[in-house]
Amino acid sequence: MPDYEAITDKLNKFLRLQTFPVALRMAEKGEELPEAFEAMKKKRTPMPLCQGVSLARRYGWKVLLGPEEMTCPLGALAMGFVPPKDRYMSGEAEVPFWVRSKQARAKIAANLPKLEHGRYAYIMASPLAEAEFEPQLVIIYGNPAQMMRLVQAVIYMTGDAVVSNSLGAVGCGTYVSKALITGECQMVVCGAGDRIFALTQDDEMAFTIPAAKLDEVVTGLEDTHRFGMRYPTSSYLRFSPQLPNTYQDLMQYLASEEK
Repeated sequence: MPDYEAITDKLNKFLRLQTFPVALRMAEKGEELPEAFEAMKKKRTPMPLCQGVSLARRYGWKVLLGPEEMTCPLGALAMGFVPPKDRYMSGEAEVPFWVRSKQARAKIAANLPKLEHGRYAYIMASPLAEAEFEPQLVIIYGNPAQMMRLVQAVIYMTGDAVVSNSLGAVGCGTYVSKALITGECQMVVCGAGDRIFALTQDDEMAFTIPAAKLDEVVTGLEDTHRFGMRYPTSSYLRFSPQLPNTYQDLMQYLASEEK
């Protein structure tokens, strides 16, 4: 496997992250799990996926979630753990409850990225530096300026814009499901569930890098850093400020021969 500890060091160097980059893998049915995750099968806590990601990025824990642990129906649908049944797809089920109409909910249901139903048995997540599995995705949380640097890294390598879409809910449908389906980086304005149950802060967004693009993004960060694109953003300081008149008068007086 790649040296994920070294990659984490570079991400921290160029982005100064406040939480761990998260390695995530959707384990297919019949797939052998690493020993540490195999042992976790016996004791798991029901929670939304976004909360599991937060445990990995804030606590540095290894997390294993399966269909039985999915407390969020939208996350379970996006991961393919449950089938997209008629009452949800028609918008009749009042989820999200704050959406105005059945028609609007049906549109959300139709557009929600969904992994193949029944294909996956578990979600494995851990800090990237400690990954004991081959991740499919790396999820990074940060503020908008840190997201800008990641976007610049992608643009540097490809010239292609990073397209973001957000529903204000079910962010995992984009930063996990859509990233896996498209193989492209995803940037997400985290939704209510992420902020309420996973304690995502007001200034945080999520960015997912498919594993196949991880080296490219890190190279893009390194090279654009050399060109002066930095985090924290470098302020322009090569100017001569105009101080208040009283300061200017005092400076002239101090520099003069006047007693």
